[in-house]
Amino acid sequence: MRIRALLCLSVLLLASCSASRQEEAAARLIEAVSLRDSGNFNLAKLKLDTLIRDFKDVSEEYEKAKLLLLEISRDEQMRNLNFLDSALIAQEALLEPLMKNFILSDEYGAAKLLIHKRQKPENSYNRTFLRAHLNQEGDFYISSRYHGTRWINHQQIKVYYDDQSVLSEIVPEDGLNNRRFEDGEYKWEFVNYKDGKDNGIVDFIASNADKPLRVQLIGKSHEYIIMEQFDREAIRDAYEISFIQKEINRIRDEKKRIETSLNRLEQDSL
Repeated sequence: MRIRALLCLSVLLLASCSASRQEEAAARLIEAVSLRDSGNFNLAKLKLDTLIRDFKDVSEEYEKAKLLLLEISRDEQMRNLNFLDSALIAQEALLEPLMKNFILSDEYGAAKLLIHKRQKPENSYNRTFLRAHLNQEGDFYISSRYHGTRWINHQQIKVYYDDQSVLSEIVPEDGLNNRRFEDGEYKWEFVNYKDGKDNGIVDFIASNADKPLRVQLIGKSHEYIIMEQFDREAIRDAYEISFIQKEINRIRDEKKRIETSLNRLEQDSL
């Protein structure tokens, strides 16, 4: 009789404990649903992670928690996707007016580049100026393009206005970033200021595009020019486009990542 009584008591205690755990799991599930409904996805997921980890023995709430976690993850990704769609529309709206003076061209090689209409090769081969270089990924730099009847062997430029000036780094002649060639009496020298070699000149031009900026090409000899307004605007606008294009590319990459994640979540829910 005593043994039977002890067994009955054990059964009652186990049933009581089981009921208590089920109630606790159910309460945690309700809390997670409330957090989800209020938009607090991160905290809701933390609550569900804990429930799934600690209440595997409470099968009904355990399965509900897994389904709810999947649903929240899907909702969260959809919210992120909608936000990125709005951000993409906003960035494309900023880009549109800046692109009116640019064309896609393969005149400088196989890869298409964005070129300002007034800086196209046919408009610029016989003049000295600063050119904007921009590709569709948003990579941007400037170059100094010298044309004349004598070599100046320039390796550096200075841009200035009144008492303000900015001096680039020196780019030694290397046949790539600093190269020169001739055709009869005419000489050309091209120097590319990549990877920050402009030393702040781009920022200076972009901030002072409405002013008559002057440029000194510095080498064994010097050459001086006053920048054309459209050259200043080409550099200013291409510089701004580069930031917007990089952000657009980042948003598109993030959208692809989220869409892949959503497809995976859809498969998991089947």
